[in-house]
Amino acid sequence: MAIQLGCTYLIVRNMKASIAFYESLLNMRADFRNPDRWVEFHCGNTLALWNPEFDKELIRKKQDVSDHFNEAYLKYKQEGELRYGNNVILNFNVIDLNAEYERVKSLGIGAVSEIFYINVVLPYHCFMLEDPDGNLIEITGEYS
Repeated sequence: MAIQLGCTYLIVRNMKASIAFYESLLNMRADFRNPDRWVEFHCGNTLALWNPEFDKELIRKKQDVSDHFNEAYLKYKQEGELRYGNNVILNFNVIDLNAEYERVKSLGIGAVSEIFYINVVLPYHCFMLEDPDGNLIEITGEYS
């Protein structure tokens, strides 16, 4: 059996700002919420937001966290360093790129590029949007 992509999730610093950003961008509310740690959007595939500070705080506050984490996770959290922003580019497809470009600009939720034309493998148009953590989002679609 081949391995399959499950869920793509972004590490975020400010859940409230990130939830507001993605609810505005996707024009939908999150499907699953633990708003301090994890939210999911089912938008073709699953996109989730994870706040690692929730885990750090839980570990710091509790004497016994064995109900929540195993020893391997706790060791990883002590040794591992998280990077925020621009580790991956999310690509969303829309039917009308011009209309989506105007809609996203009007939301005022992040820096928006001009519409780009790219023709390296296949010709396409897109624009880029930056989320509150600096992750780049590419939005592609029919352009006229």
